[in-house]
Order: sequence, then structure tokens, then C-alpha cells
Amino acid sequence: PRKGGALLVGYHGALPLDAYYFLAHCVLERRKLKLVVDKFLYNAPGLRLLMKVLNLTPGTVSGCVSALNNGEMLMIYPGGLRESLLSDENYELIWNARQGFSRVALEADVPIIPFFTENIREAARSVKFSSRLSSWLYEKTRLPVIPIIGIFPVELKMHLGRPLNFDDEEDPKVVADIVTKRVRQLIEAHQTLPGSILRELYKRFWVRGGSHPHSD
Repeated sequence: PRKGGALLVGYHGALPLDAYYFLAHCVLERRKLKLVVDKFLYNAPGLRLLMKVLNLTPGTVSGCVSALNNGEMLMIYPGGLRESLLSDENYELIWNARQGFSRVALEADVPIIPFFTENIREAARSVKFSSRLSSWLYEKTRLPVIPIIGIFPVELKMHLGRPLNFDDEEDPKVVADIVTKRVRQLIEAHQTLPGSILRELYKRFWVRGGSHPHSD
């Protein structure tokens, strides 16, 4: 929306490159956008000032509601760092029934806009030698201890779903379930599964680049 608060909710790639590009777009459009980030980033030594400059917030419910009531947009990834590190080329949502974002939208009385960025996990990917070990490491540390490879120059496309409006008396769990379903539908509609870095590089630079072989 051109004005007024709105909550964008989507899938978290290994790196949130889509958030950076969307933030740049909003700056050019003179539209206020805050990115909700994991608390560990905001508390990391030396990063607090950078977080302020980039308009990032650790995302308390009261802080998010206040920003939305002031007409700002918020972008949030309910899967957070867990989804960033532990999801894979199948683009599984790892939201663990989180409802904080739905409570924020209901309290602020703003629409929720589901989104998904095509090929976001082909641009950068977490390297997991063992899913069980990776999960154990993350749950023990709650830190980004899993390596990430990239950035690969694949084509990225952000897909925005239709804004979802809810009555402020709606059950947050019901709202969260609806939004989860809509994001999953965006993934199924726009992402070739399982994802493949090599395939997307081929599609961008070989097929579309016009450099495919031909016979005389």
C-alpha cells in the first residue's frame, strides 16, 4: 500500500536478500519500512548502531504495533534464524506454530501481506552435513553456527499475495494458520521444487542469455 501500516510475512531464505532489495525500493519510494530481525543480531557487539541505521528492530509486540500505528510497514519472517539455517531446497516452512505476527496485525488492525521470493534459497544456501546434527547445533546455541554458501547470481522475483484483512476479535491461531497456508501456496505456485542452484544459473545465463548451441 502507498500509505498506512501493513505487515509483510514470508519465507526466510538462507540470507534475507529479498528484504535488502525491498528496503531499497521503499527508500526510493519514500515509504517507511522496518525489518524485524532476530534478537541475537540486535544484541551482537557493535551492531546496534547499524541496526538503527538500517531501520531494523528486534520486534517486540508493543514496538511492532507502535510502528504500524505510525503508518510504517513491517517485514517479518516467522521462521526466523531457524528457518534460515534449517530449511532446504524443498522450501519447508519452519514456523513452529508461531502466532506473534498475527497478534501484532490484529492489535494494530492492519492487513497482512503474504510474500515469497522465488529462488531465494538458490541465491544462498545453508550447508548441512546432517539435518539432525544441524538442528541440534542450532537448538543448543540459537546462533548462526551453520555455514552458508553464495551469493549466486540467480534470478529473484518477489511475489506478493493479496492483502488479508481480519476482524480484531479473530483468533490469532486461525490468522496464523491462514497466513501460513497462503505463503505455502505462493511457494507451490512460483517455485520449482526441489530448488537447484545449477538449474537456475543455467536458466538465467544459458537459456535466457541466448548462448545455447545451434547448428548451421
